[in-house]
Amino acid sequence: MNSIKKSIFIFFPLLMAVTITCGKRPSNPTGIAVGEFPAPPINVKISIGDRVIGLDWGHSDLESISNFKIFRQDSSNNEFINVGSTDIQSFVETNLQNNQVYRYKINAVGINGLEGKSSEIVSARPAIFSILINSGQIFTTSRVVNLSFGAPATTTLIQVSNNSLFSNSEWITFAPTMSWMLTSGQGDKKVYAKFRDADDRDSVGELKDSIILDSEAVIRSFSHNAVNRILTPADIVHFVLVAGETGGQASLNINNIQQGIKLFDDGNNGDPVANDGTYEVDYIVPTGPEAEETLVVGRFTDRAGNASANLPASSRITIRKPPTPVNLIAVEPVANSSGSLNLFWSINSDSDFANYRIFRARTPGVSAESGLVTIFQNRNTISFTDSTLSRNTTYYYRVYVYDVTGLFFQSNERSGTTNP
Repeated sequence: MNSIKKSIFIFFPLLMAVTITCGKRPSNPTGIAVGEFPAPPINVKISIGDRVIGLDWGHSDLESISNFKIFRQDSSNNEFINVGSTDIQSFVETNLQNNQVYRYKINAVGINGLEGKSSEIVSARPAIFSILINSGQIFTTSRVVNLSFGAPATTTLIQVSNNSLFSNSEWITFAPTMSWMLTSGQGDKKVYAKFRDADDRDSVGELKDSIILDSEAVIRSFSHNAVNRILTPADIVHFVLVAGETGGQASLNINNIQQGIKLFDDGNNGDPVANDGTYEVDYIVPTGPEAEETLVVGRFTDRAGNASANLPASSRITIRKPPTPVNLIAVEPVANSSGSLNLFWSINSDSDFANYRIFRARTPGVSAESGLVTIFQNRNTISFTDSTLSRNTTYYYRVYVYDVTGLFFQSNERSGTTNP
């Protein structure tokens, strides 16, 4: 009997032990030290932008942290909701509503999986910030420009720089406009800005504007293809002005002839390649005054409004009017002659008259390359009998008028047939 009791005594504690070991885990477990929970994030800083809020924070023991959870509460949610997590100490939320209050808190999650208490709650309203150089102009001819800013009424400080790192830039009292000096050198210039409000909230993201600094225009070369030519009305002269920049306005002046003749960089009017900074034109010499060795000057104004120094072409041009043509009135057979034709024409009254020249051919299309019949130095000679012809044959004639410079102009063409 004593031995049975002893067996029961030994078995009962063992049964109890098994029962306790195999039961459910208590809902409030013990044995987790407070120090195993991560500390809350500290120094939470909030920044704002157009439909954007940024968060930055610190932590006292980053080596023990796996990630951070971000919670947000706004007018549409009474409770804080989880809007994201990150393994770095910053977070940006986009697609928010401007001017609506958003409240945030951050929890740290340790590498042991435990989530600590929340950080302090911070709040802000997204808002639009802007910077504009010279009211949005594309070009400026001066390094000194005017900056205008857009920011909420709560903005108190601003930081402005010519580089995105804000080197040597300090926070100054905010004003909606200010004068600013761009960096030296031609080309694209950028100006950056940051904003801060009375609650020490900064603008988020890169805020900048750009403008092209163009303070000078230069004509690299100006030329034409009329070197050693005597031009007459209807002749074509090709002018070329090389500026090296597109979008400008190029023109030329021919002294005593025409001013403001436009050159093109659009692939038309004699310009072979559009938008290459070379301005060209095929200029048709008009009927008008004569010019002897006259100066031709190129002019250029760039797209920023800078006017270059005028540049004369290295060669001058000469424009002369050809002689006034005469009218070949008639070509008639001579009576009682089988080998002669009479020619009659109008008189030329030009002051620089030199001579008349009669050209003849057996087919239409008489030119100065056709056979020369005779020359008359006297302007008053207005008829001629060509008596070296074959009978019953048709001949074609023109009367050319030459001036003292060698220019000439032909009459109309007429034909006549000798008698049989």
